[in-house]
Amino acid sequence: MSLQPFTYSRVLDAPRKLVYLVNIDPAHLMQWFGPGGATVIKASMDLRPGGTYHYGLRLPDGGEMWGKQLFKEVVPNEKLVLIQTFSDPQGGLTRHPMSPTWPSQMLATTRFEDAEGGKTKLTVTWEPYEATAEELATFDAARPGMTGGFDGMMGSLEAHLKRTEAELMHSRWLDAPRERVWQALTDPAQVNAWWGPEGFSNEDVRQEVKVGGVWSFTMVGPDGTRFANHSVYQELTAPSRLVYEHGDGKAVMFTAVITLEEEAGGTRLRTTLVTRDRKFRDGLTGFAIEGGQQHLAKLAAFLKGA
Repeated sequence: MSLQPFTYSRVLDAPRKLVYLVNIDPAHLMQWFGPGGATVIKASMDLRPGGTYHYGLRLPDGGEMWGKQLFKEVVPNEKLVLIQTFSDPQGGLTRHPMSPTWPSQMLATTRFEDAEGGKTKLTVTWEPYEATAEELATFDAARPGMTGGFDGMMGSLEAHLKRTEAELMHSRWLDAPRERVWQALTDPAQVNAWWGPEGFSNEDVRQEVKVGGVWSFTMVGPDGTRFANHSVYQELTAPSRLVYEHGDGKAVMFTAVITLEEEAGGTRLRTTLVTRDRKFRDGLTGFAIEGGQQHLAKLAAFLKGA
């Protein structure tokens, strides 16, 4: 038996790089992933071909549902291809808890495309993988239910994007204790050993790590372009929360909120940039997301070598 894949599309009112980010960053996935009304209780991501996303959902009736994704292809900002299965809290593979003839594996492809007006077209394609005839028949009969499920999940995603329309958030799990990560963020001798995107360096550094203290420096790009940076610390709550206003010394561009949470023997670092409005946020999206990911990768390498 052969059949057409199930396809679902939605145009989302956010830039493509941001829509991709909220699909691959656990800090975002915790806020929207799953059918409407569900709450994410675990989101563990290893984003690479051969890596997995293991997650748990608490359903509106109080029950739990667990799933696991095995990544086959990862093309940043363009495409994710994975095998979707049901799971248990330990990460073992299981069958659908309410439909024993549901395909044990699904091949899922998510594509991200630019749409008019700075929006993004997200398209998900599902098809049974190595399925029996009985599993194919169950899948084919379930198309209306799949559409309803995706309607609910995309509604949750749209609500998340709306709630955060003046913010940019990204996160990274770091293989170091929280106190150690806090030191790397607040000790000037350590900060300036790793701070900034790949290929950038800092000069003329002045860093007073105290509430009301000024942190100023000139960031020098790979081509020699110089960027003035001027921040004022608003909050220092060791070892969990750091807040500062950031600009160029003339105007404040955003407020940065950094939180550190213990997770899986290491630390989950979340950075949220709070801007003045949606338009300003969208203007920062490209550099802030890519630069932020490079920035945290440098921190991870620094902590590993420290």
